[in-house]
Amino acid sequence: MDPIIAYLKENYDALSILVYGSFADGSHSANSDFDALVISESHPPFHDVSFVNGIQLDVFVYPRSCFEADVNYENFIQLFDCRIAADTEDIGRKLKDGVLSYLAGLPKKSPEEIRSDTAWCRKMLLRTRRGDAEGMFRWHWLLVDSLEIFCGMAGHPYFGPKKSLRWMKQEHPEAYTLYTDALTHFEFQAAERWVDFLEQSLDSFLRICEKNA
Repeated sequence: MDPIIAYLKENYDALSILVYGSFADGSHSANSDFDALVISESHPPFHDVSFVNGIQLDVFVYPRSCFEADVNYENFIQLFDCRIAADTEDIGRKLKDGVLSYLAGLPKKSPEEIRSDTAWCRKMLLRTRRGDAEGMFRWHWLLVDSLEIFCGMAGHPYFGPKKSLRWMKQEHPEAYTLYTDALTHFEFQAAERWVDFLEQSLDSFLRICEKNA
C-alpha cells in the first residue's frame, strides 16, 4: 500500500487516510481496487478512480470542514472496521469512533418487522413461478434482499455482500449453505429451501430478539 498512501498524501495534502475493504482486512486479490476515504485540509469533495502501480483506486476525498459540524455517520458505515493509515490530527479516529457509536445505537428489528420481512420472501418466491420477465426479476430481487433480511433477523448489521457472507459462513453455516445453493442453482426448489429455512428459523430468532429487548 505504501505507493498508494504516498500518492494520496502528495495529491490531497491528506490529514487522514482511512482504508477499508479488501486492502484493510488483507483479503485483496489481483483484481481488487483500493477503497479509502481521505480527509484533506481544503480539497473539494472528489472521487479518485486513478490507477497507482496497476491498482485502481476507489477513493473518496473530503475537506476537513465536512467533519467539523454534525456528521451523518450513516453515510460512512463502511469505515466501521477501517485501517487508519494516516491521521495527523486525530480526525480519522474521531470519525471511526463516531461510526462505531452510531452502529452500536442502531435499533434492532422488531418482531413485527422480522415477520413482515419473512412473509415478503415467501410472497416473492411464489411470484417467481410466473416464469416471465417480471417473475425472473423478482427471483433476483428475493435473492439479493434476503441476505440483508437474514442479517436483520439475526440482529447483525448489514455491511454489504462480502462481509455479510463471510459472517454468515462463520456464524450460520447452514444458512450459508442454503443461501449459496439458491444463488448458484437456478432452480425453484433451491430458492424454496432457502425461504423454508428463513420461516423455520423465525421463532428462534424472535426468541432471541425478545430476550435482548
